Amino acid sequence: MEQATVFQINRSQAIRLPKSIAFPSDVKRVDVVALGRMRILVPAGESWESWFDGEGVAPVAASQARQGVSADFMESREQPADQHRECL
Repeated sequence: MEQATVFQINRSQAIRLPKSIAFPSDVKRVDVVALGRMRILVPAGESWESWFDGEGVAPVAASQARQGVSADFMESREQPADQHRECL
């Protein structure tokens, strides 16, 4: 697993990524997903598209952060039957 350096610039935090895990040069902005103490950086506007391209990020655990979504993801999802309610 690669590590990056977190540092302060004025009153903001910044992250220095090693070349081996750097974003492509065309990525100028990122979306940040905060899950407790964990942060996931995704090129701005691409967070959902990557799921459907098979390169999705499963924000369940840090160890799964680089795994793509498998072809059978939620194929046999169990869901309760629709509820029928009286009209108001």
